Amino acid sequence: MSLINKDFRHNAEQARHPALRWLVFGLGSVVLGAVIASTSAVYRKTETPVSEALLQQTKTSTSNSIAAREPPQSRIARQSFKLSLPELQAQQQILDEINHSAPRQWQEFVVKSGDSLARLFQRAGIRPQQLDEMMKSGDAVKKLRKIFPKDTIRILSDDAGNLQALRYEVNHQTYLLVERDDQNRLSAALHKYTIETRQKYAQGVIDSSLFEAAYTAGISDSTIMELAGIFGWDIDFVLDIRKGDSFTLLYEELYRNGEKIADGNILAAEFINDKKVYRAVRYQKPDAKTAAYYSPEGNSMRKAFLRTPVNFTRISSRFSTGRYHPILHRLRSHKGVDYAAARGTPVRAAGDGKIVYKGVKGGYGRVVIIQHGSKYSTLYAHLNSYDRHIRLGKKVKQGQNIGYVGSSGLATGPHLHYEFRVNGVHRNPLTVPLPTAQPVDKQLLADFMQKTRPMLAQLDLLTRTQLAFNQ
Repeated sequence: MSLINKDFRHNAEQARHPALRWLVFGLGSVVLGAVIASTSAVYRKTETPVSEALLQQTKTSTSNSIAAREPPQSRIARQSFKLSLPELQAQQQILDEINHSAPRQWQEFVVKSGDSLARLFQRAGIRPQQLDEMMKSGDAVKKLRKIFPKDTIRILSDDAGNLQALRYEVNHQTYLLVERDDQNRLSAALHKYTIETRQKYAQGVIDSSLFEAAYTAGISDSTIMELAGIFGWDIDFVLDIRKGDSFTLLYEELYRNGEKIADGNILAAEFINDKKVYRAVRYQKPDAKTAAYYSPEGNSMRKAFLRTPVNFTRISSRFSTGRYHPILHRLRSHKGVDYAAARGTPVRAAGDGKIVYKGVKGGYGRVVIIQHGSKYSTLYAHLNSYDRHIRLGKKVKQGQNIGYVGSSGLATGPHLHYEFRVNGVHRNPLTVPLPTAQPVDKQLLADFMQKTRPMLAQLDLLTRTQLAFNQ
């Protein structure tokens, strides 16, 4: 009986609302018809090589950009390297259709040896006058004066050969954009990418060479060179490296749009050389524009002098009070170190100072002498030539090129003769204690400790983990 009552009530309710059922049915039909019509439209249009989903997304985003008063041409030009060339051209086609403008074409050029902007513009079919106009579009365009093989440039032009936009990758973090403004004038500006920084660590043990150990650990050449530069004040990476030496480093990786583009800075590092432990951590003072490396106690890793002022293959003659001279054929003191190197190898200033002598000096041949404050001086002899930027009385910075290795004077072959003097007295450049640079100021020690403690803690964890693994 209850079941009959339920069925009766249900049928009665249905009978009381026939209009509601028809309304719902009608709305469902309209929605279904719209979906079918939209789907049919997607499958009907097949004349472009890019997927309809991409085109629809482009139209929607372009319309939204116009509604938001953002110049769509600028948006596409800025994002041009995120897209393949066909995708970029498809977006450009849609934009030109929306704006009812003449069609424009994107082209991509990879710079070859001997290429110039004039040649690239000629290949792109752009009128020569456009190059002159572009070079007057702003200071940023000066970046195009030095383009290198394998650089990539994308150019947008119209059928009349007029330049509409140009995009050039300056480096991983910066690009140059040239485009026409509302007054139809070309304007150039540099833009920064949004770069994501991730931390990574690496460890290695030297079996034959530092570079092979770095390669095994998955470290790039640039990062291992930075590591050698950090510890290069205390370790001679040519003469001091031993089998079994090891390194641990915490460093950054740079990502753009989810893709790794380069290694970043080393944050903290440890190098064990002949069982002696060296540690360094990166720190930037609040008022400084650049960072530097310090020991965990706040002492600068950078010394006041380079240990070796030239990249060399071997030491051909050491500091000695009695050496047989190969040309004079007699014993005489050798108050410096000779570094055998290829002719033309750059010679660097060992420290900041002032050039007090530049010229020929007897058996030394071509010489440069640098005075470093009132206490120290360095001498560089047998040069093949001088760097064109140096002159007598001019100040130089540590690491600056001052000349090139040669064999001028009494020399049997190309090499650098290097002398280090303290208060006018010759000292052995290989063993003389090098004065340190300025440590972290006392008033900044608290800030230094706060900022570097987390990186050093990670370094401790890495080294302890590796030690436990080896055991």
